[in-house]
Amino acid sequence: MESGAPRLLILGVGNILLQDEGIGVHVVRELMKHTYPPEVEFIDGGTAGLDLLYLIEDASHLIIIDAVNGDGAAGTIYKFAPEELDEFMPTISNSLHDIGVMEVLNLGKTMGILPPAVVYGMQPAVIDWGTDLSPEIATALPRLVKQVQKEIEGWLAENAHFKEALEI
Repeated sequence: MESGAPRLLILGVGNILLQDEGIGVHVVRELMKHTYPPEVEFIDGGTAGLDLLYLIEDASHLIIIDAVNGDGAAGTIYKFAPEELDEFMPTISNSLHDIGVMEVLNLGKTMGILPPAVVYGMQPAVIDWGTDLSPEIATALPRLVKQVQKEIEGWLAENAHFKEALEI
């Protein structure tokens, strides 16, 4: 891809060995089954923690998908910008990881490398050893995939003019 071209990074995070904790990774794997232009990149961030900073610094826009404990019913979908949780940083994390995604985003913002970002999360039902999603989350996951697909399509529509300018 040409330097300076817009790049949308879809980053799924979570531990797939802890059932619903791996929601973000499962969503990214589903999205990767579809065809998108090269400006859209998918990464299974797993439990990378601070290593995620290296993945996000070259993106012009970022979508993160994660398991989020919002005290809602299992399968509840959350969407927010990192700035919406600034008052909680860095002491409270909504992520279920040891080093939470929100801490990584806050550090990226402090370092000046955080692109415009949106976080999609889903309330997990079961966080326990196992590689299968709980039945509640397996049923709810397609709704989250569709919401992220709409976000990707919106980004592509907004950046279509840039691609057309490169082709001239």
